[in-house]
Amino acid sequence: MKKWWPPLLLSALLSALPFQTKAAPQPEHKPLPEFKYETVHRQSSDPLTLQPAVKPGPDIPGANKWDKWAMLQVKVIDSTTQKPLADAEVVVAENGYRTKTDKNGLTPAFPAPVIRDPRFASDALARLHGQLTLLAYKNGYWDTVYYNVRMNEGMTTTPEMWMFQITPENRRIEPYVYFYPTHHLFTVNLAEQFRSKTQPGAGPESPER
Repeated sequence: MKKWWPPLLLSALLSALPFQTKAAPQPEHKPLPEFKYETVHRQSSDPLTLQPAVKPGPDIPGANKWDKWAMLQVKVIDSTTQKPLADAEVVVAENGYRTKTDKNGLTPAFPAPVIRDPRFASDALARLHGQLTLLAYKNGYWDTVYYNVRMNEGMTTTPEMWMFQITPENRRIEPYVYFYPTHHLFTVNLAEQFRSKTQPGAGPESPER
C-alpha cells in the first residue's frame, strides 16, 4: 500500500464529519412601539383613487422621507411543511422597520414606502409600482431576502416569504434569495422606448395580443 493512502483516508473521514460553527453574537433589537393600522384591501371594481391615503405614524422609520406609502402585511411559510411560521422576524431593508409574525405566520399590517426605481430618467419608463427589500429571520432557518417586492399605492401588498430549515447536511449556509420579476408592462415600455426604426425586432408589442 502506498504511503499517501492513510493520510488521504483520514482526510476523507474528517471531511465527512458534520461541520458546525459557533454563531457570532447578534445585537439585540428593541421592538418599536406598535400602532394600530387599518388594513385596506382593494376590491377589483374600485379605482385606486378611492382608496384612503396611508400616513405612517412615528413608529415607522422614514415617515417623513417618502411621500407615497401603502399597507404591507407579510406571511412567512416553512418551505418544507408549507405551514405558517410564528415568531419569524421580518425587516424592511429600506427603512429598518422590524416586526414579527403571529401564530398564523402573519405580521401586523403596517405602512411601507412606495419607492420607485430612480435609474430611468424618462417619465415613460417610470415604474408602475414601488419596490422594497424584505428580510426574514428565524432560529434554525436560513436567512431569507426577497428583492423587488412590488408596492402599489392604494393597495395592501401581501407577499409570502418561504424559509428553509437548516439541516445537518447544510455545510455552507448563506441567505436564500428571491427576486420578484419586473412587471410585464414596464418591460413592454422599455422595449418600445429604445427600439430603432432600422432594427424593429418584434415590432410594436401589446400585452393584449
